Amino acid sequence: MKIRFEPSGIATEAQAGETLLQVAMRAGVEIESVCGGRGTCGKCRVIATRGLGPVTDLERRALSAAERAKGYRLACQALVEGDVEVVVPEESRRSRVSILAEGLAEGIALDPWVRRHRLDVPPTTLEEQLCDWEALRRAWGREGAAYRPTLQALRQLPYALRQGEGKVALITADDFLVHIAPGPGPERLVGIAFDIGTTTVVGYLMDLESGQPLAVSSQLNPQTRYGDDVVSRIAFSSQPGGLEALRGAIVQCLNALIAEATARVGLAPRDVLAATVVGNTTMQHLFLGISPAALAQAPYVPVVEDALSLAAEELGLDMAPGARVWALPNIAGWVGADTVGVLLATRLYAQEEIGLAIDIGTNGEMALGSRERLVTCSTAAGPAFEGAHLSCGMRAADGAIDRVHIEQDVSWHAIGEAPPRGICGSGLVDLVAEMLRAGILAPSGLLQNGEALGDGSQALRRRIVQNGRQREFIVAFPSEGANGRAIHVTQRDVRELQLAKGAIRAGVEILLKELGVGYGDVKKVFLAGAFGNYIRPESALAIGLIPHFPQAEILPVGNAAGEGAKMALLSRRERERASEIARRTEYLELSGRPDFQEVFAEALLFHS
Repeated sequence: MKIRFEPSGIATEAQAGETLLQVAMRAGVEIESVCGGRGTCGKCRVIATRGLGPVTDLERRALSAAERAKGYRLACQALVEGDVEVVVPEESRRSRVSILAEGLAEGIALDPWVRRHRLDVPPTTLEEQLCDWEALRRAWGREGAAYRPTLQALRQLPYALRQGEGKVALITADDFLVHIAPGPGPERLVGIAFDIGTTTVVGYLMDLESGQPLAVSSQLNPQTRYGDDVVSRIAFSSQPGGLEALRGAIVQCLNALIAEATARVGLAPRDVLAATVVGNTTMQHLFLGISPAALAQAPYVPVVEDALSLAAEELGLDMAPGARVWALPNIAGWVGADTVGVLLATRLYAQEEIGLAIDIGTNGEMALGSRERLVTCSTAAGPAFEGAHLSCGMRAADGAIDRVHIEQDVSWHAIGEAPPRGICGSGLVDLVAEMLRAGILAPSGLLQNGEALGDGSQALRRRIVQNGRQREFIVAFPSEGANGRAIHVTQRDVRELQLAKGAIRAGVEILLKELGVGYGDVKKVFLAGAFGNYIRPESALAIGLIPHFPQAEILPVGNAAGEGAKMALLSRRERERASEIARRTEYLELSGRPDFQEVFAEALLFHS
């Protein structure tokens, strides 16, 4: 079957019975698929009028009769039966995602685990015929006894000795001798720190001798085509070839980030000598090619929690021959190395006073405590904070409404100053906080009818409409939205946010109970990640996402997980601290807490 996608003009072939989404993925046509092709999110809308199988029940639920009449189909459900010409409308195309790369940028003492050693090796004589390696070891002395040469370093040795006339530079990584070069060696020793997020991936290229950042590169995690959340990817990894596809996608992404970052500073991937990697436990497993299936089944244990030192070539990473990669440790099945990175960067583990760190995404990881005791947990917040599964939800990309203000009427801001295409997580929190303040929402989460607002709010009253059995609130009218589509929030969307924020709030309350401390005992609240960085703290407090801590300073700390990865790259001591943090941090499995459901039910209400 011949398939053509517009407006890209990409043409390909397909087998009968394949879905349009499968064909698009193979052809490199990017179509939003938040749910990983299960037909539940309704984001993969395309237009095609012939060559497809009958409309499915899932499509009938996701698409209105008017949309179906225009030829709209869900790409993940529409089966190819003949030649097809597919139009991918703008709202279904993946846009440039706003990726947060900046973190705390706190200075640390350099303690490099990748080092340069300069030697002057005397020439071998006829009287004392030493092999090249023995001559180098003698010149290196007792210090060199701690290092084992890689095969690649031994291959470089004869050329380096003779080209440098005995003057060579040795590059070591931990206890490996990984590179030998003539003379002073490379101008720079560089490494890269990776933060593999569920949605986005960031690479930080660093000068390992000066500690200076050189370049940052980032991409949307290509695994999102298999599902936006970790549960979807765990399920996909259990299918034949699924694990290999997920691992291949992330390795290809990391190699692209290496190439992009090195090119920016006139280097090549073969110049990168070391890497550190953080990610949640599922992302770490998929990167390593280890099945994460056990994470989805009680008792939710990972295959490995320890930090791992690995060869880059073993992982398929395009780096220097002999380069080493450290995957930082996980704490538990649902609290991973990214949380370790957050704790490392915020120094919460060393605080004298009680602090709280929250990293909010599809899952919410949080840690509470001080140097005395540190407790962490994870809550399944669901996709609302990432904009997924909402009627007009989307990632934080161009056209996403990210800020809202309500006075006499509604005003909003969209990323990229573009016409709005949807609303992202931080925009939804802002909107709901403003709707509560304006009386459009009751504390229970009920979307009020227009009469409840009184006669003085005509502009707001006209935004409340009844659509079938549920109410909707129009944020942007069709004349304002991209492609003439209105942006609205439904009663169901509000409920999704309630469930997400209730899970986060319940996790915080359980941690407070576990440590036996009150709101007034918490002195710092660190909001990590893109959502935590862009959300307005007053909006988070208004909807009760976090309690009101009267003595606490609320600190958005950006990509703290990535900052922790950078610290571990630049310092052996920080890398060791990461393992110490993972060992001493207690994990609470909330599903085993008899009080969780009661706390969760209370946390659903919109109050601080």
